[in-house]
Amino acid sequence: MPPRIRREPPARRDARIRKHLAQAKDYWLKAPVELAQGDVCQAGEKGWGTVAQLTKAVATLRGWEHYDHEAIREAIAALAGELPEQAEPIYRGMRAAEALHGNFYEVYMTPDLARFDLSEVRPLLEILWGLLPEEHTGRASFGEWIETSED
Repeated sequence: MPPRIRREPPARRDARIRKHLAQAKDYWLKAPVELAQGDVCQAGEKGWGTVAQLTKAVATLRGWEHYDHEAIREAIAALAGELPEQAEPIYRGMRAAEALHGNFYEVYMTPDLARFDLSEVRPLLEILWGLLPEEHTGRASFGEWIETSED
């Protein structure tokens, strides 16, 4: 099923994208801290949250709905369909993100498994980041953006 469409004025869309990017960065920076402190639940939830927020940024840019898990899955599936050469890391990253999110409720992951799933999420984040326009990325890579202190 293709993503549902959402219409909003460009200024609102831009503000929403910036909000999603700020939240994504915050979550991604907190994930390793939580993991180092032994909180596998929160580390995983931050990994999931980063994927959700970057997916929401891309979905907002494209005018797609993104307010629930189903809409995020639809957006990811649509992106994998548009980018068949990147479908494997897209789906692998989404699967890892959903496992990290599920761990928040079931608490079954070891720190090593959470660390592994966070590493599986990273390529998806880089792909999503690459779909954003220069006005939001400043031509920085995902890694460069994460390392900067400003949004």
